[in-house]
Amino acid sequence: MDIINKLIQVVEKYDSVVLSYLLNIAFAILIFFLGRFISIFVSRQLRKILINKNVESTIIKFTTSSIRYAIMAFTLVAVLGQLGVQTTSIVAIIGAAGLAIGLALQGSLSNFAAGVLLILFRPFKVGELVIISGILGTVDAIQIFSTTIITPTGETVTIPNSQVLGTNIINYTRQPNRRIDLNIGVDYKADIKAVYDILKGSVEKTPDILRDLGVTIRFNELAGSSINFVVYVWVVNENYSTVRTVLLENIKNDLDANNINIPYPTMDLNIKK
Repeated sequence: MDIINKLIQVVEKYDSVVLSYLLNIAFAILIFFLGRFISIFVSRQLRKILINKNVESTIIKFTTSSIRYAIMAFTLVAVLGQLGVQTTSIVAIIGAAGLAIGLALQGSLSNFAAGVLLILFRPFKVGELVIISGILGTVDAIQIFSTTIITPTGETVTIPNSQVLGTNIINYTRQPNRRIDLNIGVDYKADIKAVYDILKGSVEKTPDILRDLGVTIRFNELAGSSINFVVYVWVVNENYSTVRTVLLENIKNDLDANNINIPYPTMDLNIKK
């Protein structure tokens, strides 16, 4: 009986402490499962949003996994805090580790962030003709860290995404129509009115020009060895190269047929004895 009485006294003395620990453990378990549920829910919703925006699958996997692991990391810190563990040092260690990793991967992280922005804002898409960093080509792939374009001469050029985002991007494909700009130089002896009529006739017999968008033929410049005219016409984007070639051929043939020369730079040398 004495042993039983002593056990009862011990239980009565420490029951509040035991109950407190049990409650803390129960709340810690609840926080863990709640954080796990939130991480899964948030990552799934983010995945749906990115899929609807046609984001690249590699970006989707990386982003959703990063969000999920970040939420679980905060959840574990909260669980440890509920169990009475001092989490200040843990948070400091995690912060220091994150800072060190960020400094070590600074270039890669900037390329990744730029890649995410390029995919979200879409200044260009795969298959479009662009000029990036002064390089003309067709976009072949938009990856996490770099963008690949194929030049008209068949070269594959890989450009870091941070450089892509930090430069001017010229997209030739995005608009339905495109203007052809030609600078035509003729001999100084040529009659301006006659040249104007010839250029007008060349434009009129060139097919696929969008004449409702306007045609500009104008005397433009007194150059060093020629008088220059500009010819501006609009075409459907996909017809740009074909129409430009045909128009140039028509202009050259019509000028030749009317005995109007297209000069080239010349230089007079006066030799003094």
